[in-house]
Amino acid sequence: MKSLRRVVPLLAVPLALTVACSGSSDPAGSTEPPGENRTVSVADRFGEVTLDETPERVVTLSVSDNDAALAAGVVPVAMTASVVRPVMPWTEDAVTELGGTVPPLLEFTEVPVEEIASYEPDLILATGIELENSVYEQLSAVAPTLARADEKKADSWTQQTQRVAELFGVRDEIDARIEAVETELASAKEQHPELDGATYVVSLLHSTDRAGLLTGPDSATSQLFGDLGLVPSPATEQYVAQGKDNQISPENFDLFEADVFIGYFPDESFRESYSAMPVFASLDVVREGRHYVPTDEEWRAFRSTSLLSMAWLGEQLPEKIAAAVRGDA
Repeated sequence: MKSLRRVVPLLAVPLALTVACSGSSDPAGSTEPPGENRTVSVADRFGEVTLDETPERVVTLSVSDNDAALAAGVVPVAMTASVVRPVMPWTEDAVTELGGTVPPLLEFTEVPVEEIASYEPDLILATGIELENSVYEQLSAVAPTLARADEKKADSWTQQTQRVAELFGVRDEIDARIEAVETELASAKEQHPELDGATYVVSLLHSTDRAGLLTGPDSATSQLFGDLGLVPSPATEQYVAQGKDNQISPENFDLFEADVFIGYFPDESFRESYSAMPVFASLDVVREGRHYVPTDEEWRAFRSTSLLSMAWLGEQLPEKIAAAVRGDA
């Protein structure tokens, strides 16, 4: 039977994983599946989750949680719908490879505790979202709930995948797959030396009046581009560090200037509108063919990175970004 054990809250927890067995401890990286005489515990920002058996009915509360469960070999009984399209291609592929079908999809702005409870989960994965204490308490009353590790920042895609893998006893397999993805990204970096040290800016071009800057060293986007050798534009980082709004107006569009500009249009009409704006069309990074426009799937992948999405991006993105750095976007 599953159990959730409360401990003193841990506010800045690194990847802290413990496995207990009949009064002795295995290393944190042990991957023996939980059994009758063995418990597995994984720490999170609220304390820790302790399981006595391998979970079978899992509900996932973010698209990266979907992928973490699937990477661990488990098709959720309900999972969160994506924004761009309900199920991303790498997620759908993983479900198929596991011999399953896409489960019911959760769509929410506020965590739907009652709907989650209706699926009778024995584990809730919420490592990819921010949880209020009150919501966490409600969820943990339904089933053991794994939140992100740190109160102040999101889990990296590797950390998230490893923490979930611990609960299912597949840490060694997951570590090998992570290493394979990191090797592929390192290889892409070597194959495209123009990426190493190139500056970048990422923006959501959602309105002609305002555009969003995506910044921060702990963001999923920064993690991905950092793996490829790119570095954030110093001007943009300085602008945000001064406490200024990351929603910028056209008079500040010069902040898009970098070796490569990754600017996503959520609707094709915005592309046409921006192209007609002299303040945008006259930017060097635009005129010189260094503005890369991600596809819907690419945007979702590097906005919510996971083992599955990173493997997919490793095949899709490096050459396209390298071409943009060269002015061939």
